[in-house]
Amino acid sequence: MHNAALPRHGQPECAYAKFWRINGGSVGDSAMNKSDTTSSKSGKSTWTVRVAAAGVAVTILGFLCAPIGLSPFTAMMVLTLGSLLLVIGGIMGVVGIFRGGAASATTGTLIAIVLGLAALVNVGSRIGAGGAPIHDISTDTSNPPAFVAIAALDVERANDVAYSGGDTPELQAAAYPDIQTIELPDPRSFVFQAALEVATDMGWEIVASSLDDGRIEATATTPFVGFKDDVVIRIGSEGAMTLIDVRSKSRIGQGDMGVNASRIRAFRGNLIEAASP
Repeated sequence: MHNAALPRHGQPECAYAKFWRINGGSVGDSAMNKSDTTSSKSGKSTWTVRVAAAGVAVTILGFLCAPIGLSPFTAMMVLTLGSLLLVIGGIMGVVGIFRGGAASATTGTLIAIVLGLAALVNVGSRIGAGGAPIHDISTDTSNPPAFVAIAALDVERANDVAYSGGDTPELQAAAYPDIQTIELPDPRSFVFQAALEVATDMGWEIVASSLDDGRIEATATTPFVGFKDDVVIRIGSEGAMTLIDVRSKSRIGQGDMGVNASRIRAFRGNLIEAASP
C-alpha cells in the first residue's frame, strides 16, 4: 500500500501524487517481473553449468577406472554417461541463449556449450575414423588366425574368440583395404623372433609363443581407458617368402573405432623396419 495521499474533493492534485497514482503500481510490478525473469534465467544457467560440470567429473572418473582396477566395460559405460551429460549441458546452453538472447549468455553457459560441442566432435570423429561397425580385424579373412591359448583364458569378454564371420570380411575390405597379409623375404625363424620382439616393444602382454606352430598370442591394452584386445600372429612360409598374418579382436563393443586396424598397421610398420637389413 502506497503512502501518497489522495487529493480531497475540490483540492488540486500535486504532480508527484498524480504520477505515483498513475505509474507507481506498474513501475513496482515491472521491477518485480524483471527481477523474477533475471532470477529464472540465472537458475537455468546454473543448471546448465551443473550438468556440464557433472559431465566433466564423470568423464574424468571414466579415465580413472583402469588405474583404480575397474573393468574396461565399466569404464566404457562411465565414459558414455560423461559424454552424454556434456552434450546435454551444451544443448541446454544453446537453448538458453536462443530463448534469452545473447545478453543471457554467461561464462558458465558458454563453457558448457564448448564442452558439449567438443564431446560431439570427439564421438563423431571416432565413429568416422572407425569406418565399419566391426571389432574383429584380420589380414586374412578367408582363413583368419585362430586364438588357442587366449581362448583358454578366464577373462571378462562380451565377444567370443571365434572369428566374427558374416559380413565382416566385406565390411573390412571396404573400410580397410590395406589390411593384407604381410610378405617378407627373410627366413621364417628370423621373422618369428622379430615379430616377438616387436610385439613386446609395443607393450603387448605375450600370452603364448611357439616357433614350431608359427603362432604368437598376446593381449594389447589401450591407453587411458585400458580396454583389452586379443592379438594373434601367424607366421608361415610360401616358397622363398615368409607370410605373416595378424588378427586383432576387441573383447567388448560392437565397433572398435578403427583401433584394431591401426594396431595391425603399427605392427606391420614396426616389423618391416625390424626386418630391414
